Amino acid sequence: MKRIPLRAVLPVGLAIALIAGPLGAPATAQATIPITLTGASATSPSADVTIAGRAVTITAPGTYEITGTLNDGYLNVDTSAPGAVNLILNGATITNSSNAPLQVADADEVVITLAAGTTSRLTDANRYVYPDPSTDEPNAALFSKADLRITGTGALTVRGNAYDGITSKDGLVIESGTITVNAVDDGIRGKDFLDITGGSLDVTAGGDGIRSDDTKAGRGRLAITNGTVRVSAGDDAIKGENTVVISGGTVTVTNSYEAIESRQITISGGNVNVTARDDAINAVEDGYGDFDVAPNAFVRFTGGTTVVNSSIDGIDSNGSVTFAGGTVVVSGPSTGSPGEGAIDSNGPVYFNSGTVLGAGSTSMAVLSLPPTSGQGWVAPQLSSSQPAGTLLHLVSGGQVLASYRAPKNFREVVFSSNRIQHGQTYEVYLGGSLSGATIGGMATTGGSIAGATRLMTVTAGQYRGGLIGWPPGGPGWPPPTTPPTTPPTTPPTTPPPPNPTTPPPGAGGCTATYFITNQWQGGFQGDVRVTAGSSAIRGWRVTWTFANGQTITQSWNATINVSGSAVTATNVSFNGSLGAGASTTFGFLGTWNGSNTAPTLTCTAT
Repeated sequence: MKRIPLRAVLPVGLAIALIAGPLGAPATAQATIPITLTGASATSPSADVTIAGRAVTITAPGTYEITGTLNDGYLNVDTSAPGAVNLILNGATITNSSNAPLQVADADEVVITLAAGTTSRLTDANRYVYPDPSTDEPNAALFSKADLRITGTGALTVRGNAYDGITSKDGLVIESGTITVNAVDDGIRGKDFLDITGGSLDVTAGGDGIRSDDTKAGRGRLAITNGTVRVSAGDDAIKGENTVVISGGTVTVTNSYEAIESRQITISGGNVNVTARDDAINAVEDGYGDFDVAPNAFVRFTGGTTVVNSSIDGIDSNGSVTFAGGTVVVSGPSTGSPGEGAIDSNGPVYFNSGTVLGAGSTSMAVLSLPPTSGQGWVAPQLSSSQPAGTLLHLVSGGQVLASYRAPKNFREVVFSSNRIQHGQTYEVYLGGSLSGATIGGMATTGGSIAGATRLMTVTAGQYRGGLIGWPPGGPGWPPPTTPPTTPPTTPPTTPPPPNPTTPPPGAGGCTATYFITNQWQGGFQGDVRVTAGSSAIRGWRVTWTFANGQTITQSWNATINVSGSAVTATNVSFNGSLGAGASTTFGFLGTWNGSNTAPTLTCTAT
């Protein structure tokens, strides 16, 4: 059972007495205990410091100042007594070739103070050696089983060669200091919570950058209220299992799979600039499918400045997205299906206030239109993709309302501000000039249409792109490939008939039937029904070869791998087991040109 820190339960009067002594007596400062690292060992005058060769253990609360160098050893805090342990790292360097150099096995709370004008360094092993096979901790260069707080104005460099850089299995607060972390797995992890209230962090991680991963209600919180945070991650850069809240500071993600991920994400202040290879800002809730509306997931912007650069969705929520303040500029996918966009939301999208600009191959991949009762929004759809560097202006009555110099290819734009009124028309120009500062390529002043080309007129509150009208076949489906001001040039063709697998399956086998459920100029939706034979099956695999060069751009309810024209689709976790004669379906969106012949399928039970 985790002990409650003494400071949390003492009556106020008793707490004052313990800090200041009896009334009328002067407060007595707690003595600082020195620990001097001497290379192969250490020295300390205190009986509360146990030294056994290269192993240094602190056994009581108090304040300890650590200086010097310890090679292939460790500093451990292990005390069951109530009270905080304050470690002052004063230019200390600790390395360990078989484990973690700084460990907290037990304590009420540990405070690490980085001494001014000094740099301390922690480097762990490439491979940890544990006392028995059932042990898997420590698993970070700086590892704590207790609440951990890092403060001070000095610097700390942490190298995690085997696992994480800094990990607390309780809460972790970073108040100040210059902290550099380079880790094979996660960079900085606070299990219960991770609060960054100041300091300068530079994190490079092979896994997640900074994260809080407790799934219990009220935990799994990651909050940034001040300071400078810079992250480069192989996986998610900023991840809170339940919540991520950014209310201040400067947050930069230079590389990530997904930049910010949580069930609930709120950005209310600060300057946020994130880059992702997949979805940049992603709100997801366990237990819900790709197109389900997750009731507790949301992304909210109420202040600050947010700039997003994503290869897939810029802002992706399985629940809702709300713009209620601040400035948000999204450079979304330059190519992709209608299901990928600058703003992608299964639930409602609200434009309430603030300034929003999103651009991509699709501006809004939404299942229903944003309401027209809030702040105005306009979503021009260009007839063709525009190259990086293109300058676009949104104009009303000859006045430029917004200008956007695209950092990469785009075809659609969505813009919302208090200068847009629903039902009114706006003109779109390409070319001209732009002077002054921009945010993510966008400016609301300094744009000129002198020499520009008038491209189109759009009406605020109207949009026909993305996935509006889902499920497929409903109103508004398929997505148009022409601007809303121009009627489609080619009507949808008649879907080809289904093409079942032959021959029929024997016991334990399966069949697969291919349907083109919707087809439009250049695109189509395919569905495949998998049916078990006369015996139940545990899994299935469907293969086929496209004959006309068709490509798959998005899929659901199956894992699809493509090699040239050959396609292999395998079941996912929830639809592999089928009873005798039972069926399941999966689907995909694709492109075609010229012909779209239905292929012959082969279904194999696995």
